[in-house]
Formats: sequence, structure tokens, C-alpha cells
Amino acid sequence: MNMSKARIMVVEDEGVTALQIRESLESMGYDVPLIALTGEEAVDKVLETEPDLVLMDIKLTGRLSGIDAAHKIRGRLDVPVIYLTAFSDEETLALAQVTDPEGYVLKPFEDKSLHAIIEMSLSRHQHARQVRESGMWMSALADSMTEAVLICDAKGYVKFINPAAEALIGKRLREVQEMRTCDVVSLLDTETRTPLPFPVTEPLLEGRSTMRGNCSLRAGEGREYPVEFTASPLRSPEGTLFGILYVLRRTGEREIVHGRVLRELDALSRLQKRSLPSGDAAIPGASLQWFLLPAQFGGGDALGCMPLDDGHVGFYSLTVPGGGLLSAMFSLLLGMFLTPSFERGGILVEKLCAEPGHRVLTPAEVAQLLGKRFFLKNEATPPFTLVYGVLENATGTVSLVRAGHPGPISQSADGMVHLLKPDGQAIGPANGPAVGPANGPASGAELKMETLHLGRNDRLFLCSDGLVSCQNRAGQPFSPERLMQGISASRRKSLRDAVADIREEVAQWRGGEPFAADASILALERE
Repeated sequence: MNMSKARIMVVEDEGVTALQIRESLESMGYDVPLIALTGEEAVDKVLETEPDLVLMDIKLTGRLSGIDAAHKIRGRLDVPVIYLTAFSDEETLALAQVTDPEGYVLKPFEDKSLHAIIEMSLSRHQHARQVRESGMWMSALADSMTEAVLICDAKGYVKFINPAAEALIGKRLREVQEMRTCDVVSLLDTETRTPLPFPVTEPLLEGRSTMRGNCSLRAGEGREYPVEFTASPLRSPEGTLFGILYVLRRTGEREIVHGRVLRELDALSRLQKRSLPSGDAAIPGASLQWFLLPAQFGGGDALGCMPLDDGHVGFYSLTVPGGGLLSAMFSLLLGMFLTPSFERGGILVEKLCAEPGHRVLTPAEVAQLLGKRFFLKNEATPPFTLVYGVLENATGTVSLVRAGHPGPISQSADGMVHLLKPDGQAIGPANGPAVGPANGPASGAELKMETLHLGRNDRLFLCSDGLVSCQNRAGQPFSPERLMQGISASRRKSLRDAVADIREEVAQWRGGEPFAADASILALERE
């Protein structure tokens, strides 16, 4: 509201004085829509004129005094009242105080002092109305919510709970107001049955919201409910933290199962990381670097690099598409077979009775064995994409098989970059859904093997589809071309720094959003 254009009703039974007041107010820039000579007239006309402020003589002739008229006006319209009075006795002022006036002006008054108190009253009333209306809206919103709302101050004392919280806790607001929050709400960890600290400290100490699931709330009479809650800091307009807002929600069977699945996916993700090559893995004749950025809800990437015997190194990158528990578990299972340890079920090396006692299988033989092991029948086992290679240390010859996986990228010591196009089909049931770039998944028998050569300090990069296809906020994929540019730009850096740069670029491309699929890369450099 523009204060200088405020509408002010004057209630004054002395006609000459009323006209003088109108003249003064209009000279200050205010609008005077009505001069009421009696309290009755002021009450009757207040809704019609809708003034922003009432200037009321405290002593009026007639049936209604100024105090009575102000009381009736405030009952009809939320408008500030300033009393004009020649009386300053305590009895009169005490009676006037009941009507909650914005102030008093003693007659005779100066225009400057009248203007100051009007401006102050208008501003204060407008602010109070905004606060009051905001509180009313917030209270109505909280009352209508099906979730339980609890607000405590910075010291942890309850200030407000809504009806849903009353029903959940089993107590009314008047019973818990100003009680310590920990005496009102008792929470347990559902799995460990250990008490949870409440109120939580992150909103106040760190100024951030926090969320917690897998909780049980203990209510009266031995009742217990599975719940989840969020805790958010409350700030004043100046930014000062003054309290915490809690929203508690009872969780049903679906939420409990959902929470358990998410915890199992998290456990699988940790297991997946432990199955990856160790940071100090020693690979004869080659150096190794890798990263895996996990999907939000479980992914199907697996990668590895290991000595097969004294003269050969095996390496692979695979993806089980689809994400979730099945993809994560199947990728871990595939990783168990892609090892040279035949005592533990590995298929990369064949045990022989005669000397030398073992034989390194070719990549084509490995792909064929995987197909036979999982897809002899048309089962529901998901197909997977794969790049598997064997590096011969002495010559630098690399034998490769590619089954629908993104093409490896080779980089010579002089910096030239070359992309091998994906070849073959994803390994899977012969009549299964199409996954790779060809017509449909294959058993592995149809895959061809190819060779390439890695010279001294040449590099080879294997990436997953989740890396080259991950999108930024504009929906653009990262793309093999962008990956090749990043590889080319980091040629003068060590393999560790080059892979770290790619990881950072992919994370920035995603813009902080969780990954929909695992994004991984495995990089080798021949020494």
C-alpha cells in the first residue's frame, strides 16, 4: 500500500475541528473519504468507505463514545484506529486500550507529529496483518495435511503440532506445548531397536534439511508405528535459525518393502565396489585405472583386469541393462566367472592335466562359455553386453571380442585416437528381446574375435553405455565423440590424471543429478 495515498476516516463531533483535520490530512497527501460527526455514523459507513485508518475523537456526543465506536468498527473491519483526545487521564486511556488502538494524539497537535504517528501506524498494521495472514494460511495448511507436523524452537521445545500429529502422538497441542521434543516423540531404529536422537541436530547446527526412514514411533499405551520424517531449519526473514519443522508420515507395507529394497540396492552397490580392481593392483606389463559412478537405484556394470598367467593379462567391461536388483546381482555373478581361478569357478583359464597345467582361453571361447552357461534354455536371465580382451605382454597383441558393448577407444603414444565400432550382439537367449545394435542377442558362439596392437605407452579405454549415453539437464547425451575429445585432451597427463579428468567431466555433465545407469570406464596403458 502506498502510505501517502492512504484513505483516512475522520470521526469528530466538532464540525470546524473536523474540517481543519481534513485540510491537514489532504495537505499531507492522504485521502479523506468521510467525516463522521457521530460514532453511529462512523460504524454505519465504515464498510462502505473501507478506510485504511480511522482518526477517532475519544469523546463523542451521542449514544456511542469514540471507544464504543472503535470497538464496533474493529468488529467489522480490520483497520487501525488512532484516538484524538484532550484527555490523558488513566481511566480514559485504560478504557481505550481494550480496543487495541495504534496510538493517541493529544489535542492540540502539530501536523508533523500527526503525520509521523499515522505513517507509523499504517506501516505497523500492514506488517502485523501480513504476519497474521501468513500464520493463518500456514495454520490452515498444517491442519489440512495428512502428515504429522511438529514445530520446535531452537532449544527443542514444542511450539506447534497439527491435528494429524495429535492423532499420531496421542496427545493434544495444549498438552505438549512448551514440552521438550524428546519427551513428546520417541523414535527407534526399526532394525537395531536402538533409540534415535530427537530432535535431530542437522537443521540447527548445519543449516540443512535431513530425512530419515526406517523408524518406529512409540506412542502411548504400547502403540508403535513405522514412520519416516523430514527435519528442516526454520529461518527468520533476516536468516536467523529459530526452530525446526518436522513432518512425520506413517509408512505402510509398500513403503517398508520399498525402503528394504533401497537398502539392499545400497548394500549391492557397496559389494559391487568391493568387487572392482583394487587401487594398487599390479598388472604385469600394463598400468590400470578405472572409475564407476553408480546408478541411483542399482546398476549392472562390472569391470576387471587381472593377470591370467606370466605372459597374458585379461580385462573386461560388461553391462547388464535395465538397472535394479536383477541387473546388479547378475553383473556380480558374471564377474565371479570372469576370473582365472578355476578353483573358484573362473572360466578364463582352462585346467589341463599335462604341462604347463593350464591354457588361457581366447576371448571368443570365453563369450561362448558364458552364453552356454546362462542361455542354453530360453530362460528369463537378462542379456548383457561385453568387451573382453587378452593382452600378450611380450608382443602387445590384444585379442578382443565385442558383444553389443560400446566400442573401445585406442590411443597411441603420439595422441592419435581411434574408436572401434561396437560389433556383434548382446549375449543372451536366442529368442530374447533385442538389446545390442544387431537384430537380437546371441549365445556367444556367433561372436568374432579381432586383434589390435598396443605399443609402448599406447592406451585402451573401455567404457559402458551408461557413460556415453548419460544426459545433461538439456537431455543431450555425453556421446562417444565427447569422450574421445576428453581422452585426446589429456594425452600429456598420466593415466591416473587422464581418467580422473574424464570422471570429473562426466560428473559435471550430469550436473549433480543422480545417474540413471552405471557409468564406468576401464583404462589400460602398456608399459
